[in-house]
Amino acid sequence: MFDVVSFGEFLIDMVSTRKNVSLFDAPAFEPKPGGAPANVAVGVARLGKKVAFVGKIGKDDFGQGLRGLLAKEGIDTNGLLDDAEKLTTLAIVSLSDRGDPAFAFFVGAHANLHSHELPPAVEDTRIFHFSSITLAHQPVHDATHEAIRRAKAKGALISYDINFRPALYPDRVLGAKIVKEPIPQVDILKMNGHELELITGESDVHKGLQALDVPAQLIAVTMAEKGCMYKYAGKIYTESVPPVAEVVDATGAGDAFMAATLAGFRQPLDEAYLAKLMHRACQAGAIATTKRGAIASLPYADQIDAL
Repeated sequence: MFDVVSFGEFLIDMVSTRKNVSLFDAPAFEPKPGGAPANVAVGVARLGKKVAFVGKIGKDDFGQGLRGLLAKEGIDTNGLLDDAEKLTTLAIVSLSDRGDPAFAFFVGAHANLHSHELPPAVEDTRIFHFSSITLAHQPVHDATHEAIRRAKAKGALISYDINFRPALYPDRVLGAKIVKEPIPQVDILKMNGHELELITGESDVHKGLQALDVPAQLIAVTMAEKGCMYKYAGKIYTESVPPVAEVVDATGAGDAFMAATLAGFRQPLDEAYLAKLMHRACQAGAIATTKRGAIASLPYADQIDAL
């Protein structure tokens, strides 16, 4: 059995080589491996857990390079399919002075995964993790819901990082409706403040968490340099983040936070252990802002321990 099966998009981030410019004005772009579920898979594996990734890539050089990357990280790729029809998805990324990313997408192979192609791994894991990007297109939208159903039927915990990308949802109201669909099935729910406002209408994080009445055991809201706020057993807690001398690229920070959360998640939970887990997750997120590229920045256990 796997500790974590991560499901969804594996893509290439084409990152502007200059900060604080529009995509049009970027002088050049540097290809970096990305896709939140793949980032989380690598992050969890680097923290010593048994991980599989499920998704679809192209047969192009980008896709096959991504496959090799996961294999080098010790991640099971039997559920990573090659698409004969579509190229690997590309995300074009510009970064602000603070390292915050803005995205444009050229949607490819990741969206062409069908329910009948789901591998046995989705039913053989302790935690099944996904994000909302696979909900934006068919047939992978339906495959996502089917994978959740199969994993939950076998007793897996369901982990959901909303990871909302406005470029994929031009109709914000419809987008909010779509990303809410899986929430009743979710045990571990993670988002940022903007995503909390999207689904609750509350811009204040504390009020939004109070208003969010869902079955999830843990709800975590990441808040960049302010750390995180999380809800457990009806109570709301705050965890700080260690200071970072320079934020180079914040693209992978939330995925590092998510990876540390999943790698350390246990049942039954208790308040004291959860506080330590959220502290460690914030440390992982801070480390991930200090390097360029999401996967390149994901920390190992000894790096978090040292911090």
